[in-house]
Amino acid sequence: MRAGWWRPWAMWGLGALCYLTALFHRMSLSVGGLTAQERFGIDATGLAAFVVVQLALYALLQVPVGVGADRFGPRRLLLAGMTFMAAGTLVFALVTGYPAAMAGRALIGVGDACIFVSVLRIAHNWFPGPRYALIAALTAMIGGLGQLVATAPLAALLGARGWTGAFLIAGGITVVLLIVTAVALRDGHPRNLPQDTRPEPLRESLRQVWRTPAIRHAMWTHFTLLGTFVSFTAVLGQPYLVGAYGLARSTASGLLGLAVIGYVLTSTAAGQFASRQPAARGRLALGAAFAMTAFVALLVVLPGSAPVGLLTPVVFAVGAAGGVNVLAFDLARSANHGHRTGIATGVANMGGFTFAVMAQLGVGVVLDALIGAGMQPANAHRLAFGVPLALAVLGAVQVMCLHRHGGVVPAVGSAGEARGAPRTLAGA
Repeated sequence: MRAGWWRPWAMWGLGALCYLTALFHRMSLSVGGLTAQERFGIDATGLAAFVVVQLALYALLQVPVGVGADRFGPRRLLLAGMTFMAAGTLVFALVTGYPAAMAGRALIGVGDACIFVSVLRIAHNWFPGPRYALIAALTAMIGGLGQLVATAPLAALLGARGWTGAFLIAGGITVVLLIVTAVALRDGHPRNLPQDTRPEPLRESLRQVWRTPAIRHAMWTHFTLLGTFVSFTAVLGQPYLVGAYGLARSTASGLLGLAVIGYVLTSTAAGQFASRQPAARGRLALGAAFAMTAFVALLVVLPGSAPVGLLTPVVFAVGAAGGVNVLAFDLARSANHGHRTGIATGVANMGGFTFAVMAQLGVGVVLDALIGAGMQPANAHRLAFGVPLALAVLGAVQVMCLHRHGGVVPAVGSAGEARGAPRTLAGA
């Protein structure tokens, strides 16, 4: 075993811990949503606005963060992200007014936006290309563990310590990890960093990335799979399962935890599959997109009297289909030259969070309008959940239309390839 073999894993591990923390903060309203409504005196639209603002900032910042990770290094972006998340969580823990709480969630959204793209850039800088899909999947798995902590364990902590105590503990842990990351993390191994110090013009980088159909395919894959999963598990799932099916809050939280377990298991398996069978990534993404749409449709059409035993496999399947979204990042990477890795990852990562913003806002507005018009809450919840179903259908159709471009590798020396940029194509 060669000397220093552990260092890439240690560097990635620090970044992955940051991502675990980010997922916890992002999903902390998954079981705290109804408590937040009581604490801040808000309705469903107000609760959805927390997530809309947070995820809208996340989506808008993906390309700027990708540019920053490519040009200034992922370490700086990670440190900035952890700082913003720590500050936002402390604000969210202490305030009782809605506007101040919204400012806290906005800070969390800005910080969260800096993490995932930077961690994947660290993976790109420390590991050879063929391992990238597996490392991306392991990153998603670690993030899924953070989301899992944001379900039943967070619910228990909220019950034991209350709102302020629970979020102060979360903020304190974030500060500790920030300090460790600042001391220990390095951007990458020198041999994997670009040797040409003259960066490609930003406009050219963006143009080359967006005009690549394979990267748009990766974006729509992420839109359909992660977008549906995040929308359901971040804030919509608990109120929907309680409102449409009459489940207890604790039962709904347990089902959300099961969805996260499905996500973690499938994301790891998808990464291993992509490493061994890169040519089949597009077909797997297409199958997962149609499966996700079918599972969401089941949640809409199953009767309100459906037993928990019937809902359990459906909710688990939503998580399992969502885990396949990790293929989007390997699809984007292999369709892109190495010096644009951060930008390509950012474009792909915009997809799911654009879906989430539209779904959260749409469900909140439709639900409040229907209940305000006198509709029974169970029926209103079910009709409002048609918003994410419609978005899933749209995404699946786009994935199908772009399917033949999935995983297409750019030609060596194609227009726009930067001098000295490292090759990171599949199998390189």
